[in-house]
Amino acid sequence: MENSCNCTPILKRKLCYCGEVPILKTSWTEMNPGRRFWGCRFYGKVGACDFFEWGDPAPHARYKSVMNGLLRKKSEAEEEIVKMGRTMRNWKIALWVVLMFIFVRCVNKFRGIADELELS
Repeated sequence: MENSCNCTPILKRKLCYCGEVPILKTSWTEMNPGRRFWGCRFYGKVGACDFFEWGDPAPHARYKSVMNGLLRKKSEAEEEIVKMGRTMRNWKIALWVVLMFIFVRCVNKFRGIADELELS
């Protein structure tokens, strides 16, 4: 029986200049946001080679501006979340201060009433 698979054969993996299998990484630079590339697994360590190869086809020209816009919006949203967290923490502190003030006032008021009852 003949094999009817139209599968693309698995390509033999390239090795980086160190002789190791490179790893797939993602670029988050402004020039290549979200692009995948193969790089030396020892990148950033002593003895790493300069192996580099794009892992995906070049994107459409508009992709870069759209992706950078989305990354900018994501960054702004994350900053807003941090700001809201600080604001919420400050409101919680203010609420505790007010509740403690009310508690102390109530305790003092009841002490005053208890003292008046003892005197009478």
